[in-house]
Amino acid sequence: MPKIKYHYNRERLLLTALVAVAFFGFLLWSIEQASNDEASLLNGYIKTNSPAENKVFKIDSPKIGAEIKSPIKVSGQAAVFEAVMQVRIKDASGLTLTQTKVMTAAGQKMSPFSATIKYKKPTRPNGVIEFYSISPKDSSEINKLSIPVVFKD
Repeated sequence: MPKIKYHYNRERLLLTALVAVAFFGFLLWSIEQASNDEASLLNGYIKTNSPAENKVFKIDSPKIGAEIKSPIKVSGQAAVFEAVMQVRIKDASGLTLTQTKVMTAAGQKMSPFSATIKYKKPTRPNGVIEFYSISPKDSSEINKLSIPVVFKD
């Protein structure tokens, strides 16, 4: 009888090991796929190297896919409530390197802005600069425009 119990436990152990190997293999594959998706997405943007715009923001600098170094000069035009817009720089891991307010020349109509912004050292070579405004209604982020960039520092 003890021999049968030993055989049963060995099969159970092998099955558990097989499931664990399959799980960790899938986990590593998923991480690799996410990295590849992120890289291909950023490479698609980087090839354009053109200005970015939406209905509220027209960004002259930096261009899509630009190589940047701290401090970075951002400039363009914006039509935002009370002439206040937000700028956030994040690396590809989602870490916020800096977040600041920038004033435009006038609110509610397209007017120029320019600012020099310092940011912390990134943990990844790629990232985004996000331009957005805060809703006066509920303080949510609205009209967000994200520009993929490559960090040189």
